[in-house]
Amino acid sequence: MLFNSLPFLFLFLITYLIYWNVDGPAKKKVLLVSSLLFYGYSHIAFLIHFLLVIGINYYFSLKLWENKEKGKSTSGLLKCAIVLNAINLASFKYYYFVMDSLSSTTGMELWQKLGTSVEILLPLAISFYTFQLIALQVDIHRDLIPNRIGSGDYFLFILFFPQLIAGPIMRSADFLPKLDHPSIDKHGMKQGIFLLIFGLFKKSVLADSIAGIISPLYVEPGQYHAASIYIAALGFICQVYCDFSGYTDIARGSAFLLGYEIPENFRGPFLSFTFREFWGRWHITLSTWLRDYIYIPLGGSRKGEFRSQWNLFLTMCLGGLWHGANIAFVLWGAYLGLILVVERILEPKHTPNAGPSKAVRFLRNAITVNLFAFSGIFFRSGSAGKNSLTLIFELIGGFKNLFSGKILPRWEELLLFIFLTIGLNALQYFPQLMEKIEKRSTILIPTLSVILLLLLGVFGDGGGEFIYFQF
Repeated sequence: MLFNSLPFLFLFLITYLIYWNVDGPAKKKVLLVSSLLFYGYSHIAFLIHFLLVIGINYYFSLKLWENKEKGKSTSGLLKCAIVLNAINLASFKYYYFVMDSLSSTTGMELWQKLGTSVEILLPLAISFYTFQLIALQVDIHRDLIPNRIGSGDYFLFILFFPQLIAGPIMRSADFLPKLDHPSIDKHGMKQGIFLLIFGLFKKSVLADSIAGIISPLYVEPGQYHAASIYIAALGFICQVYCDFSGYTDIARGSAFLLGYEIPENFRGPFLSFTFREFWGRWHITLSTWLRDYIYIPLGGSRKGEFRSQWNLFLTMCLGGLWHGANIAFVLWGAYLGLILVVERILEPKHTPNAGPSKAVRFLRNAITVNLFAFSGIFFRSGSAGKNSLTLIFELIGGFKNLFSGKILPRWEELLLFIFLTIGLNALQYFPQLMEKIEKRSTILIPTLSVILLLLLGVFGDGGGEFIYFQF
């Protein structure tokens, strides 16, 4: 069920009306039923599988708490829970990738036959809920969740429909303490409505429009002028930002209207001055998850300079693989990891007293954004499946067309969308701007709502799927 669809609108309105007219315990039941309807809408088999996965994880969580109470070790149980979750994810998401890799490296037809004889559908949100479940088990092991969670609360924490399909990846501390005390005031309602408006604008007006402009270039990139490939690369990262940030805004807005606050995923990354800052403002819940549950367990920065850089690079490669079972996503993660490592090595040991000039800050920002835009070549190529490497080489090779090649149609329109995306980043980077907007909510909410409806009539195409739904 898409956020930018009528079924979701009806589900949310019905949920909202019932939810605020029942008492505390019944509120949880309303949310649980709505979450089951939300996830089961696409495929009932996925819902059954999902419930089994949560049930098995709950069993392991109970055993972890039981061992904690008895003073027994929980390491073995934790490893077993992590391995089972990883096997479940790998079986659905990486089966074809593994078979193709084995077939390519060994030349044996057996692997190719195994890869083509089985049809596997990828359950919605499997990457997101797997990470959320693993984090939950690790947090119990680390004594971050000392008290047992009831089965209803446990299932609702994983199933909570505003964040279910594409995050944010919630931690227990983000949601469980508030579960029994949902509350909403004028500020929360205004914030929720503004987030819904901006989220729909980002997704349905900007992201979908950008996709329509740049998609033809990726069919035959070698035929286009270098400038067209460059602006398409900038456009693609704006598309991903507007698509995923738009999803997060709608998720957070929906949660606010139900009396909960879930984490931000973006804080104006395109205004960053270093790549480290950029990554800290882009898909925040994933980057912090990778830090806390992969980078630090690998040793973090505790085992010397070389090991620290290697741990960072490996973590980013694994983060790339999490995005998709394709060498293009691994290369995307490796590229980002390499930039972060090089930046960390070149980073001055002592910060000068005087800050950089405006010109230097602008240059740093331009370099940071362009470095990330280049990574979009790998990310976008991941959708080409087995032809991903070919597409990567064609896109990079297209930069040699400095004096020939087709010009991207509607490139002026694309530039406008890019500048609008930067403006939306400013609202996240400078929270005081959003506060000023909220103070004028009486006028702005109806005005922006009407403008959004008009824009949806002009630019909307019926609701395109969110990019991160495939992960």
